[in-house]
Amino acid sequence: MKLSKAQIKQLRDLISYKGHVYIDVQYEILDHVACKVEAFMEEKPSLSLDQAFREVFASFGHKGFNELDASYQKMIAKRHWRYFWEELKLFLFSFKVLLVLGVFTLFYNLRFAFESTNGWIGGLLMLFICFVVLLAGIHWKKLKKYRKYASFNTTGNFFAIVSFVYQLCSFSYIMLNNCLKNETIWSNYGVLAITGVLMLMYCCLFILPKVFERSQADTEELIKLYN
Repeated sequence: MKLSKAQIKQLRDLISYKGHVYIDVQYEILDHVACKVEAFMEEKPSLSLDQAFREVFASFGHKGFNELDASYQKMIAKRHWRYFWEELKLFLFSFKVLLVLGVFTLFYNLRFAFESTNGWIGGLLMLFICFVVLLAGIHWKKLKKYRKYASFNTTGNFFAIVSFVYQLCSFSYIMLNNCLKNETIWSNYGVLAITGVLMLMYCCLFILPKVFERSQADTEELIKLYN
């Protein structure tokens, strides 16, 4: 038998009740479930849609649809990492890399304006926060629109990684700067490493919005498909 639109919507609601909140995940699971529900209802015409769904759910074992959910989100994460490496390659061969080098060169040349020799790195850390807040403000409305889609929310993993690395850099800088006093970055590999990682994070300020836009385009395609 062929399920009606109302029955398909009911199945999607039942999938949502099982804890799968993202719309695209619900439809991914629905692709697997709908055919099995149809088969059960053809074999046993007396079954209601809810009963058929329960039997299908039980056939997936004690994990239910969790493996389908995890598999779909893993696929999305792989796609986003591919986007990231593609955008990184494009960035490294563009003029934008000169902007990052220019900012670091400017701050280094202004190092004598800071209290300590390595204070310019602290200035770069503060400037990075300003840029992140600005980007968050620009993309906040878009985040609200797409937050119900796993294809978009997975990009949050990148921001979580950047946040962790930033905190690590800040903590390391504070510890090293207190120990090193007036030693320069060129005389200490630890501070030099922090500078290198911080430079990569500045590159991410150009790369992540591109990944964000490609993820947004993917999500728009899903919205058109499901609506």
